[in-house]
Amino acid sequence: MVERLWDRIANPLLERHLWMTPAEEVDACNLWLPNADHVQTQPEGDLGARMLAAFEFAKECPWAAVIGTDCPALNADLILEAGAALDHADVFLTPTFDGGYALMALREPQPALFSDMPWSSSSVLACTLQRAESLGLCVVLGATLRDLDNLEDLQILQSEGLVDAD
Repeated sequence: MVERLWDRIANPLLERHLWMTPAEEVDACNLWLPNADHVQTQPEGDLGARMLAAFEFAKECPWAAVIGTDCPALNADLILEAGAALDHADVFLTPTFDGGYALMALREPQPALFSDMPWSSSSVLACTLQRAESLGLCVVLGATLRDLDNLEDLQILQSEGLVDAD
């Protein structure tokens, strides 16, 4: 599934940076997912700390996006849509049906969006939206997508042709 997503997000207008753990697998990952512009070990900490580190790494860019690898419907066009939306917004989120999000794009790092969040819960999107509003950030939501968390998700994604049946 990751290989398929990696191919789907390929576009000459995008740099693909892969952040991963464990550190000793970075070299193997370069062979497994070729053509990465950058493969780097994720820092210690919760999901928020890891996401914030990626945005901090890209802070010199006009915008950056972080995606989950468990959402096979993501593609380069959706990432570019997020970047275009940031011409008039601060945050772009692609919601998932389970109450989270599969993609976050920012014009600049927003540390408050990553601390004390209920990661991997059905309320992370709502909490992120509430936090963004309290910070006065303009948020644009993309189409809601399905990520892969359970057997029902797998069956639906397979029926949509987004995940192989084997």
